[in-house]
Amino acid sequence: MSFRLWSPLLCAILIIGSASLMADDYELQATVKTPDIIFESETDIGLWARFHFAIHTEDFDNTREFYRQLGFTQGIGGFPLTNTHAMARALGMFDECQYELAKGEVLLFPGAENTTGIDLLQWRSPFNPEPPYAKPNHLGMAYATLMTTDLMADYELLKGQGVVFLSAPYGAPGHRFVFMRDPDGVYLKLEESPIPRDGAKDATNIIGMPYIGINVSDVDASVAFYRRFGYVNVRPINEQTLSPEESAAWGFSGEVRYRGADVTIARGDRHRLRLLQWLEPFDPEPAYPPPINHKGINRLALTVPDVERAASILKAQNVPFLSEVAPCCSGTDSDTGGIVHAIDPDGVFLELVGNLEPRPVPPQPESCPPLEIRYPD
Repeated sequence: MSFRLWSPLLCAILIIGSASLMADDYELQATVKTPDIIFESETDIGLWARFHFAIHTEDFDNTREFYRQLGFTQGIGGFPLTNTHAMARALGMFDECQYELAKGEVLLFPGAENTTGIDLLQWRSPFNPEPPYAKPNHLGMAYATLMTTDLMADYELLKGQGVVFLSAPYGAPGHRFVFMRDPDGVYLKLEESPIPRDGAKDATNIIGMPYIGINVSDVDASVAFYRRFGYVNVRPINEQTLSPEESAAWGFSGEVRYRGADVTIARGDRHRLRLLQWLEPFDPEPAYPPPINHKGINRLALTVPDVERAASILKAQNVPFLSEVAPCCSGTDSDTGGIVHAIDPDGVFLELVGNLEPRPVPPQPESCPPLEIRYPD
């Protein structure tokens, strides 16, 4: 079975996820055809790419400039600042007639080796300004990893620009890493590629985003859960006890122990997630609760060919969802895409983005004012 994604929002996925297209080609988003997808079974939802992960910021312009320093120099903007009640419900904002954004953009990294999209949003209402996770062992989406070909050069460059690091780089050349935090406190792991490349002189040597780190309470249960989505390639990470020096690089003064697994989809962009179960120190506090408006790293968007089909398959396997599918994202009856959020065993929001048959805009609740869709100036 094959499909096409023709809506501007969903076709943008191709630009973010295709190694053969540069980020500045996103003007072609309305005409690019997706690859054919063959469903392997009746329970295959057709997951083929990571669209983006979301970061919610208190200061869009400042945070946007930070990511420009790292190489996210382009993006897709122009999305509505307000939307339907159905879209608000899709984000767990059940009591809101309409949400309102101050600014937003999907950040793109030109020439990256894999999918690197970041959905950067500054909420106006509602917004939860509580600080993001204080340590990288908190249950939930913990960090994004950026691959560099020269970690020491990037560390010195970014440190000179005022970027906050948890420690000095740790490890041998080709296998070094260091954690930093963005202006809102989101953790980013800078990891060195074992393959040497020519270095940059006045920019970073970052080349891609190999994986997103998700902390889980039971790695075996989480591996089984993510298999339902299509993460069928699993590489176990045996229990590790870190040295004091490596523990410090993670931001801890005491012993660090964890086990985990890297899980990867077998088609499309073949993106990877790293699932870590922290044994010591363990933080049992759950991931951010709904609504999806908490400051920090707050959801993972995944593309499927048919969002209603995918949701139906997963619901039959007892995967919980935050709401029903919502047409996305113009707020008109011309939308040919939709979104819905599944919830993993530790509360991580997995946004499914896919085709949806156009339909009339769902009515606003009787207690709400007339629908008003506002766009950026």
